[in-house]
Amino acid sequence: MILLDSVWENFPKNCFEDPERAYFAHGRLEIVGNHTDHNHGVCLVSGVDMGTTAAVRKRDDGVVSIVSKGYAPAEFNINDGLGVTEEDGHSPLSLTKGVMARMQELGFKVGGFDAYMESDIFPGAGVSSSACFESLIAKIVDDLYNDGNMDPIVMAKISQYSENVYFKKPSGLLDQIGACFGGLVYVDFNDPSNPEVEPLPWSFPLHAVLLNSGGSHASLTGLYAAIPSDMKSIAAYFGKEYLRDVDPKEFFAQIGQMSGVSELAKLRATHYFGENERVVQAKNALKNGQLDSFLDALRESGRSSSTLLQNTMVPGRYYGSPQEAIDRLKPFVGQGAIRVMGGGFAGSIIAFLFPRDVKPFIEAAKGYYGAGAIRDVNMEEGGPRRIR
Repeated sequence: MILLDSVWENFPKNCFEDPERAYFAHGRLEIVGNHTDHNHGVCLVSGVDMGTTAAVRKRDDGVVSIVSKGYAPAEFNINDGLGVTEEDGHSPLSLTKGVMARMQELGFKVGGFDAYMESDIFPGAGVSSSACFESLIAKIVDDLYNDGNMDPIVMAKISQYSENVYFKKPSGLLDQIGACFGGLVYVDFNDPSNPEVEPLPWSFPLHAVLLNSGGSHASLTGLYAAIPSDMKSIAAYFGKEYLRDVDPKEFFAQIGQMSGVSELAKLRATHYFGENERVVQAKNALKNGQLDSFLDALRESGRSSSTLLQNTMVPGRYYGSPQEAIDRLKPFVGQGAIRVMGGGFAGSIIAFLFPRDVKPFIEAAKGYYGAGAIRDVNMEEGGPRRIR
């Protein structure tokens, strides 16, 4: 949701001058393609109508000052350098520096600004608030100091660099593409330096409903990092760096005799190969209007994430997990589909529901998790943009 009036009104109260411009960036929905991007797989992702709105004023002294509602202010001077420091930590400050440092390395101009921001992304929504924030910073700096027409794939790569290097989260590029492109797109990461991005139609009578199942993503980086590491250990067994370069037939022919790799790694590789097929199935279903095939792909993706990828709960911690939420709410899904979304282990699930099932699903979810944990959302077009 664009919160233009609120940020415009509150900017002077926090930055003590009047704003000059305003911007909006949105998060993303992972439709299908759970943990495939980091091994050069394929995914379906879309923008979502939850995001961050910023009122902005340009500065001439090199100071970047950001006030985000509900968070501590962040401020630095680009003339002091944009290097990563331990003091910055996992914060908006480190993400901002990372975006601007990478832009500078690529030849973009950077400079100071004041920004006041508000977001309607609720905690644990799983729509990648970090990718939303990164793309928002990139858009602000590009519009203030360049031509404002940065290619969305360049913006996505800059954002990923910030998250990987400055925020120290080993994410793939999927989140950033969803945030920077908008709409519903198919992404093929076979060449990650130049991923194929194909816009897709959306005409199905389904509501996307998000639920925060609880739990924190803090201290889970090791669990997230283990998934690509496990998949790459299988690739290395076949003399490859990524699973995309391994022949699935060869993998399944040797799975019983493979030594030196964990059983969990075998399961996760099995998920990867099946998930790529499900993404293609869902893409073709969208193009051809095959609703049942689309929902089948999503249901199978959810089962695979639970049983093979095993990212629907922290091991031994069922209470408050996405898996618990899926099990609790599955009786209310009707003929739709429900699955974990994003990195998993804690946080969000997504359900695709027919209109008749939305109200009973939401009422049941409210009873377990409260009204603030659930949201009926829409796909968002456009990517980050200037709105005033």
